[in-house]
Amino acid sequence: MVDITPAVITAFRSSQKAFLDLTKWPDDVVEQALCEAGAETGGKRWGAYQDDCKNFKQRGMFYFAAHWLAVTYLTQDASTPGAISPTARLNVAAKSVGDESVTYRVGGIQDTEEDWLSLTNYGVQFLRLRRRAGMGALAV
Repeated sequence: MVDITPAVITAFRSSQKAFLDLTKWPDDVVEQALCEAGAETGGKRWGAYQDDCKNFKQRGMFYFAAHWLAVTYLTQDASTPGAISPTARLNVAAKSVGDESVTYRVGGIQDTEEDWLSLTNYGVQFLRLRRRAGMGALAV
């Protein structure tokens, strides 16, 4: 596991510029997202964390943390503790005809986990890396 130090938080903010604002994205909230991301990239196939923009583990962690923040705080502001969305956001479609409207979940495309990850560009980038992490044989 990766210790989420101030240096890791600073590296995350440098890599993911949308999260530079310390008021909107306090360190403790970013730390929580990075802890989630560290657990999500905990397998051997991700490798060890290094403070290097080419490091596979770092890239996976940062994309997952950015995605987690973006979908957890729909207002894109984590400064208010109660701003967390209590509902799961899944891919939906809507159709309106005249004065009637129907909204429905788009199913059958992806399982729920990947559906959730496909809500942001960060999540899509994480999915791409996760697929790479799962490719090939693992030497022990």
